[in-house]
Amino acid sequence: MKVLVDTHALLWWMGGDARLSELALGILEDGANQRLVSIVSLWEIAIKISLGRLPTSGLNVTRIAEQLREQDFVMIPVRLGDLVRIEKLPWIHRDPFDRLLIAQALEEDAPLLTSDGLIRQYAVQTIW
Repeated sequence: MKVLVDTHALLWWMGGDARLSELALGILEDGANQRLVSIVSLWEIAIKISLGRLPTSGLNVTRIAEQLREQDFVMIPVRLGDLVRIEKLPWIHRDPFDRLLIAQALEEDAPLLTSDGLIRQYAVQTIW
């Protein structure tokens, strides 16, 4: 299964957070799945770390990216098609990171692994 992982799902998984659903946990732990992580998520994490709004337990973006590579997650860049897709999205969600993840999920034709209720109001498949 191909899936794009939302930032909070990634952080909850890495931190062993109980808010992660059993389905999401199974998908993230199964290396047979094509688990996509957008560079946008790492950008969001870096900003939150720099603002002191994310407890890191010594992690930084470099170490997170290394862990993801070691576990065969696929890092995807931001492409022009993603940006063109954002222009067409309705303004349901105001968070620019989430809007870009929605656009990327649509462009990748992959469900978005997220618990975000606002995202489910878009015409994008979600899993939780």
